[in-house]
Amino acid sequence: MTSPDSTVSVERHGSTAVVLMHSQPVNCLNHALRTDLLATLEQVEHDSTITAVVLTGADRTFSAGADLTEFDRGEALLEPSLHLTITGTLDMMRTPVVAAIHGAALGGGLELALACHYRIATPDARLGLPEITLGLIPGAGGTQRLPRAVGFETALNLVLGGSTVTGTVAQGLGLVDEVVLGDLVDAAVRFVQRVALTAPPRLRDVEVRASEREGLIAFARRAAGRSRATRPGTGYALDALAATALPFDDGLATELRLFQSLCASTSAPAFRYRFLAERRAGRVKTAGSRVPNVATAAVIGGGTMGRGIALALLAAGISVVLVETDQDRADAAAAAVMAELKRRRLKPEQFRGEVGLRHIGDADLVIEAVFEDLAVKQAVFAEMDRHAKPGALLASNTSSLDLDAIAGVTGRPADVVGLHFFSPADVMRLVEIIEGAATSADTLARAARITRQLNKIGVVSGVGDGFIGNRVMDAYVRQAMILLSRGVPPDRVDAVLESWGMAMGPFRVLDLVGNDIPWQARQARGATGPEWWLADQLAIRGLLGRKSGAGWYRYPQRTLNPEVGDLIAEWCRDPAAISDDEIVQRCVYALVNEAAAVMQDGVARRASDIDVVFLNGYGFPAERGGPLHHADHIGLDRVIRAMRRFAWTPTPLLTEYARDGLSITTWEKATA
Repeated sequence: MTSPDSTVSVERHGSTAVVLMHSQPVNCLNHALRTDLLATLEQVEHDSTITAVVLTGADRTFSAGADLTEFDRGEALLEPSLHLTITGTLDMMRTPVVAAIHGAALGGGLELALACHYRIATPDARLGLPEITLGLIPGAGGTQRLPRAVGFETALNLVLGGSTVTGTVAQGLGLVDEVVLGDLVDAAVRFVQRVALTAPPRLRDVEVRASEREGLIAFARRAAGRSRATRPGTGYALDALAATALPFDDGLATELRLFQSLCASTSAPAFRYRFLAERRAGRVKTAGSRVPNVATAAVIGGGTMGRGIALALLAAGISVVLVETDQDRADAAAAAVMAELKRRRLKPEQFRGEVGLRHIGDADLVIEAVFEDLAVKQAVFAEMDRHAKPGALLASNTSSLDLDAIAGVTGRPADVVGLHFFSPADVMRLVEIIEGAATSADTLARAARITRQLNKIGVVSGVGDGFIGNRVMDAYVRQAMILLSRGVPPDRVDAVLESWGMAMGPFRVLDLVGNDIPWQARQARGATGPEWWLADQLAIRGLLGRKSGAGWYRYPQRTLNPEVGDLIAEWCRDPAAISDDEIVQRCVYALVNEAAAVMQDGVARRASDIDVVFLNGYGFPAERGGPLHHADHIGLDRVIRAMRRFAWTPTPLLTEYARDGLSITTWEKATA
């Protein structure tokens, strides 16, 4: 019934046709699959020997939804579209169709299943409409059919949250008709044969009983208006859900119009870019065999960072020993971790605190999280080398130091890698994976696997001062300091950048981190330029930020510290008139210029990795896609003109890409 090169095939089980989608790896509903699927559905509908249809995915998944790359190529809405044509065909079919769901039915994949007459699933299948997390809304009937399947309030929460549910939970919600433990296709055939003689039900015919609809939508709108974390598509999603009050086809038309409007916005491409960039980040070549998970780990250093790393490991089901230098320190660190384990209801028997590195011998992974001093870390690694078992992964949490100098004190530098967690380590998803000169491919692959095991996003960086994130961020903060030297108060810099979208302005961040930390780092690398005078003064005077009660601001009031104002007046004798736009451009374009330098120096593997770092580690606004994506959106020529207006020298890589009309986000390291 199908050609050998088709993305859809049909198997006969008596009078039941099993329609298999096999567009690997996750059956994305690209144009080729949509074309073949429509032709197959029309064919089986007109075959009088077929009395029932099972629709499922080949291999490991039903369908992960749309092929996001088609949006950028303009192919996502080409006919035959999922949005009207395919779901409309399923609506009109007289032959009953059951969707047999395994793996994932996400986004368009779930909308496809909702258009079927019945749905069965494995217990561990994942079902959801995550479009809101991609800057979109469901556009193929999800906002219209889901409320008819599970009720309005549940549907609203699923659409606005973008979350997934398991097959077992989905059955309880009414989203699937049956959960099966055995062979899914055999169970689906038996199920659909039982119902083949009855008229197939359609969700479009179900009335939305939503007397509370207006109240729920009004409440959700108020909540969205109060939160800075509200996703760009929230208002559109609420408008689409409100359209369930209309006749079904009118509701579908409203949903599609809203979906198309979002597709044309600036935020949707940024969210799609982020999603694809995060999928690429941390990908490394392996020898072919699957890298195993870590079962046991040791963390050396029981300070704030070490405790956070231990909690992240424990949350992933890894047994952890936290090592300190004396009993008091070990007891204090262990007590803090145990209290948090109790609060989170995690298994305390997987954790213990110990004194001395002799306790790390059973660990598959050893992570050093001690004071950021090269000599201290080298001493720890020399001792780790003596006690860690052969083949153990030896990782440093250094945020800026020379990993090669650290690895060089061991007899196994190939086993050494950097795992730079961001604070708080148990919450922040970003981890910089630092590849040293001697780090083996196997070690790098194991490090990447560990970040995935911890449900974190790993970005590979080469060795270099500050790696990716801190090096680029230093250029941003430097421009903020230069603005102070020209008379702009720090609270205005923060307010302007936060209004533009940054999660926190640079001076609020410095007070949170502690002004002594970057000051010590600058002293260590000899960064003593005049632009750092005021920042140095705060550290020298003990104005360290929140931990000392005063820094750039006073706490708990969070008002500008008048001592800072006096220092600015002393420093800046000739204040300049600087617009809000210039504040944003100086700080954000500094990120762009230094990011390009990081790429040019070969520290990063791909441009999109740098955007992933800033979206997940530094509070860059998601709707702008990262500094390099933002530069492409603005236009590299325009960015470069602004840099020259500020008397900067643009990084040659930027000027090269602008000259050739290329997007800077397409850059990849030649050897990556």
